[in-house]
Amino acid sequence: MKIIGLSLCISFAACQSPENSEQKTDSIVSVQSRADKIVDPRFLIVPGRSVGEISLGMDMAAVSVKLGRPDAGDAAMGKAWGIWYSNDSTVRSGNELAIYSSYRDTSMQVKDVKQIRITSSEFKTQDGFTTGRSESEAKLIFPLMVRISAYLNAQKDTVTVYDAKKDGIGFEFLKGKSIALTVHPANRLVNETYLTLHPEWKPIE
Repeated sequence: MKIIGLSLCISFAACQSPENSEQKTDSIVSVQSRADKIVDPRFLIVPGRSVGEISLGMDMAAVSVKLGRPDAGDAAMGKAWGIWYSNDSTVRSGNELAIYSSYRDTSMQVKDVKQIRITSSEFKTQDGFTTGRSESEAKLIFPLMVRISAYLNAQKDTVTVYDAKKDGIGFEFLKGKSIALTVHPANRLVNETYLTLHPEWKPIE
């Protein structure tokens, strides 16, 4: 069954009862945005840690329970990208959630989340940063971010990739606006992965 799309605000908390939600004691619930509004924890991006209720290090079996089967992906040598689209999976349009996973250890029993990429502007950091914002806005919040690569996408447009390595968050910009945010472990580059999420993109530098 097709899961609820990101355009309808993927409810990572849908599996929780109201009672369980009230018992959530994690401090991220009370984090405020620049607009001095409480950030809904279902849509809070915590660099180096989580996107909504999907966290780095989370067992992929638990991810499957929350999100269902991915609409697309790629896998090889125990590593994989799983992609969930907001619209019908045959359309390949709209917002998407992509999760990179691999085996947790040499026992090769459990796969866990290594990176989380989101394109929906519903998700934002505690400072209010989200997709659709400019490079200059990103640098104000993440002053240590640096440009690490650039690609030509399927439409031959240039996509530039920046990374705030110490914070644990990467950025993709198209025509000066962010089109995707990727949460990854702090102090590791966002492109330290075996698989490429967009193999059709051509590196230009």
